[in-house]
Amino acid sequence: MEIFSFDPYLFLQAFFLLFSILNAVGNAPIFLSLTADMADKRQKIITESIFIAFVILIVFAYLGWFIFQLLGTTIDDFKIAGGIILFIIAYDYLRGEASKVKRVDAREIAAFPLATPLLAGPGAISTVMILMNPPYGPLITSAVIISNCLLAWIILRQGKIVQRILGKNGTRVFTRIMGLLIAAIAITFVREGIMAIIG
Repeated sequence: MEIFSFDPYLFLQAFFLLFSILNAVGNAPIFLSLTADMADKRQKIITESIFIAFVILIVFAYLGWFIFQLLGTTIDDFKIAGGIILFIIAYDYLRGEASKVKRVDAREIAAFPLATPLLAGPGAISTVMILMNPPYGPLITSAVIISNCLLAWIILRQGKIVQRILGKNGTRVFTRIMGLLIAAIAITFVREGIMAIIG
């Protein structure tokens, strides 16, 4: 079936989209600061948070559309709503507010705020639900979720190296670049949704 076909170009496109939204590189310094007093538990926290984020994204990718049926909404409605959410996230990134999270207990940090909303937040959830539709489909979406979670796991495990390479200013610049890219993607989602509805 066409929805289960695998197009390398579409995979790369979808991969970069989700990678920009997850922003593991930008979140690495946040993670380091949140776990400053629990360095011995970092590896376990990373693994747990990535697993939780993976489950959240997979569940919403495959079951999110049942919510649409219950609420009577459409993919075009969700594209507009998802685009608005993405733009809000991008706006926070551009203002440098994406890293304003408070310190939490070690037992909670894997689920909140690292797994959600820093990784599998509303923007990522909206994205994977949209990617389940053509031209991407379930196969590409699943591959993109798995590969991005693995990459995020590697990046967070090497968070000190990433922070050392980018530096404080470099991390801020990277976060703002991601913000611009996410803003552009958000506008695309809104535009496509509106054009489909009025068309």
